[in-house]
Amino acid sequence: MTISEVKNELNKLGFDEGVINRYEEPHRYYHTIKHIIHVLDYLQKRIGVTKELFLATIYHDAIYNPKLNNNEEESANLFLLESKSSKLSDTEKTEITNLILSTKTHQAKTEIEKLFIEADLSIFQSKLSDLMEYEHQIFKEFQFVDYSIYKSERVKVLEKFNSAHNLDALIEYVKFRKPLIGVFAGSFNPFHKGHFNVLEKAEKIVDKVIIAFGKNPEKTERTWPIPKVIDNRQQLEYTGLLTDFVSSLGYPVVVVRGLRNSTDFQYEQNQYRYIQELMPSIKIVNVFCDKEYEHISSSGIRTLEKFSKHKNYLLD
Repeated sequence: MTISEVKNELNKLGFDEGVINRYEEPHRYYHTIKHIIHVLDYLQKRIGVTKELFLATIYHDAIYNPKLNNNEEESANLFLLESKSSKLSDTEKTEITNLILSTKTHQAKTEIEKLFIEADLSIFQSKLSDLMEYEHQIFKEFQFVDYSIYKSERVKVLEKFNSAHNLDALIEYVKFRKPLIGVFAGSFNPFHKGHFNVLEKAEKIVDKVIIAFGKNPEKTERTWPIPKVIDNRQQLEYTGLLTDFVSSLGYPVVVVRGLRNSTDFQYEQNQYRYIQELMPSIKIVNVFCDKEYEHISSSGIRTLEKFSKHKNYLLD
């Protein structure tokens, strides 16, 4: 089934196709429209897709925030809200709601729920290369969690499904995988569009970037709010030396330094010599921002803020 077919079917059933847009949220890497299409195709091959299974599939991950534990309940509530203008009977609404909620515990009460859960977890039937890609996507969705915690908790989750799906190879991969993790450190007062440009470039180089808010005694105390656009990234605060902070993480990382121009490069080159003497094993990657951001600085924004001319440089 294609996205166009999904939208057409939603319209036929009296639902707004806008629900599909939820699957394009930037914090989603696995729980995307691709997953929805996969579930629908799986169901089609097994027994065909009834309107109950179709709507349960579309809505079961409509609300997805990996930081919360009530996504299924909120998704079911969204379905009930948006089903008010449809011609579904109360019995059909109840069945669809129960199907959505069954994906929370993966405990089926009926045969149709059992099949729906099987479809939702059908990724576990894939070859190892696909399972590895799936793991990378889940890792990105939970990148706000410290890696040492993520690994142990992820193994626990996979072990719960292991007896039914034979996930030994995937579990071993998670246990021994060594993702390349970056640390993007700065005072970030505020964290602006130039910083975000560097962050996005760094995320194409490494598997994950920790945003480390450091207290610089030579700079103003951070007073600006953290933009929502980086909510899904891991954020840490530290005082003292960057090398001490990096050592305290307990796993190898690459330090990401953002550069605007040659002046920044000269400064960072001098800083690197100090850092290298303190921590010879440290790895540093310098990332130049795009030209359109090379003039933006936190101090410049703080100055412009006094004249209410700063908003164009800030993130939402």
